[in-house]
Amino acid sequence: MRTIDLNADLGELEDGSFDAAVMPHLSSCNIACGAHAGNPDSMRRTIRLAKQHGVAIGAHPGYPDPENFGRLSMKFQTLELCDLIRDQILLLKRIAAEEGAEVEHVKLHGALYNDLAFDYDRSLAVSKTIVEIDPELRFIVFSNAETARAAEDAGLVAIHEVFADRAYTDDGRLKPRSEPGAVIYDESECLNQAVRLVRGEAGLPVDSICVHGDNPSAIQFVSKLRNFFEQQKMLVQPAGKLEFSFWPLGERALLAKLPPRISTSTHRKIRALQLVLDEFEGIQELVPCYAELKVDFDPAVVSFDQLKGHIQSLELSLADLPEPRYIEVPVVYDGEDLGRVAELSGCSKEDVIRLHSDPTYRVYMLGFSPGFAYLGGLKPTLATPRLETPRVRVPAGSIGIAGNQTGIYPIASPGGWNIIGRTDLKLFDPDAEKPFLFEAGDEVRFVPAGRARSPSAPRTARRSVPTDSIKVIEPGMYTTVQDAGRPGFLRYGLPPGGAMDRNAMKTANALLGNDTNSAVLECTGTMPVLEFSGAAKLAVVYADHFHTLDVSAGESVKFQPLEKGYRAYVAVAGGFDIPEVMGSRSTYVPSQLGGLEGRPLRVGDILKVEQASRLLAEDRHAACINKRDACSTLRVIPGPEADWFDCGGLNAFLTEAFSVSSKSDRTGIRLDGAPLSFRHAKQMVSSGIAMGTIQVPPSGLPIIMMADHPTTGGYPRIGNVVENDLSILAQLKPGDEVWFVEMR
Repeated sequence: MRTIDLNADLGELEDGSFDAAVMPHLSSCNIACGAHAGNPDSMRRTIRLAKQHGVAIGAHPGYPDPENFGRLSMKFQTLELCDLIRDQILLLKRIAAEEGAEVEHVKLHGALYNDLAFDYDRSLAVSKTIVEIDPELRFIVFSNAETARAAEDAGLVAIHEVFADRAYTDDGRLKPRSEPGAVIYDESECLNQAVRLVRGEAGLPVDSICVHGDNPSAIQFVSKLRNFFEQQKMLVQPAGKLEFSFWPLGERALLAKLPPRISTSTHRKIRALQLVLDEFEGIQELVPCYAELKVDFDPAVVSFDQLKGHIQSLELSLADLPEPRYIEVPVVYDGEDLGRVAELSGCSKEDVIRLHSDPTYRVYMLGFSPGFAYLGGLKPTLATPRLETPRVRVPAGSIGIAGNQTGIYPIASPGGWNIIGRTDLKLFDPDAEKPFLFEAGDEVRFVPAGRARSPSAPRTARRSVPTDSIKVIEPGMYTTVQDAGRPGFLRYGLPPGGAMDRNAMKTANALLGNDTNSAVLECTGTMPVLEFSGAAKLAVVYADHFHTLDVSAGESVKFQPLEKGYRAYVAVAGGFDIPEVMGSRSTYVPSQLGGLEGRPLRVGDILKVEQASRLLAEDRHAACINKRDACSTLRVIPGPEADWFDCGGLNAFLTEAFSVSSKSDRTGIRLDGAPLSFRHAKQMVSSGIAMGTIQVPPSGLPIIMMADHPTTGGYPRIGNVVENDLSILAQLKPGDEVWFVEMR
């Protein structure tokens, strides 16, 4: 469930009437600490009121200028400023302790808040002061400001705050109160702005919304705002509490979820859990994401409830995290979008280079493609929207910016990031002992370099014709070598891949006495024509039937066409002699990995055959062949974002028919039909996905993730197809109808 914090600055008026009226609707309050307003009596009164209503208590220090209500800047040396803030926080903490309450966060006031918002150095000093007082305090800061980066660097949880009743400038800052229209008084306009901000339409991260007490309609507005959030099934609660919630993703994965934020503090908590679980029995893979850890487990060894209970029993210590690896990346800043980034950020190209190469970045997660590291720490000034039209091909080694993230393309691939430079470093080398340069938790620094070589062209392996071989006469529409896939690399952004219809693959091998995970040919759409140099024994498994056949030396085989289903699997006794790449013979076309040069078969290709180690077992039968119709009902387990859809959307998902789109492939089955309607925000931070996960992009048309799915995705997960129905799903062809039925 989506959460939001609703806060207000209190303890600033003598009679406390506003505080008493607004407190029942808040989840957090920021109490004036005696500098710009307030005194020990008002602090005590407000603390008691917050405690009565279960509202999180925060310190609200400001400049010591009550005459101007702390709204004018004052000059202090950094150490003096830190002492000033320290004294105010400690005073409130002492009074709270006397009342049996706890101060949970800090939010600066007025001019002090604004002065530090874009001053990293002083923000860092103040953040370190807060850590010295209490490292568990959270810091409410202006959204996407330097204060947020400084707070996280100091070890605090930064809470990104936006304002429902304040006007913003085009660059995301608050319009000064001295300018007309700086404060929004119209109640409906305030509500519309709050909704727009929470939905991410302003491009700002949002953890908390502030309502000011000097707005005449504040009391009525905060009540309506809370009601609106609750109607949208959003949970109003204090932000920044890093507590795990749990959700299944299908039958073999647990999601340990934190509030959806991209931050160092969230990453460190995810990282701590990952390291503790690394050796836990029954866990197969761990995939760290921005705000969740995807835990793949073996249900035969450990159940979802057992795993959840174990995690809840853990006491995670961030102090025990290992020192991060430090990696320098040499960069030539000559990218074709360098000028665009400079123009949109209001900087020169030289400034962009300096600002991009100055920070130390942290690898939060890997996804999108093998070895692609999502780096946090980009200066807000350089945040740039993705290209409206993604490029068809971005060269390997390209360095780009998208929103408030920066990253490096490890392989040539399509992409919509703004390319500002390039590097010679190889991020993904499947032939290396350690194929991936980066892993979650690394620290990365970009170093401007004078010159870099252009990425070299991929090498083509030499091929020789073996004695016993199969020649491809006609390749079919899309035929690839597949086996059970290459598990173990999800955390690096490489999907397991493998056969789309695992049942059919295993059946084909079982019919010949092969290891059930041996490589086979996966034939999609149409069947190939193959010529055999020596005698061979084959098994062919279709969607609804199978057969075996003996082939003589020199014979060409034209297989029966596909009638029902969309894929057939051809196995040969002994198996195909294809070199393993990273533990598998499967073809992963997006990275040109495995199979024959990482691609579908072509006319003239030669496939080598292993010597059969045992004879065909005549009594061996298929493990499971399901009858498929042109209309299939798929059982689904509700997904973690199912409540992001309104009643109409959920009802349509479970009652309406969808048809398989012609744009479907091994990455995902795309569906056509009536778009599903959302309750609120249609995009989210990238999170874990699995084969069978059903994502819904802004178009409202579901996409079911298949064998070559990316390891993470940024669209709501409405459900997950149960494992036993994946083979049915793999056999659906364009135009087939699909229905979903909920399984709990």
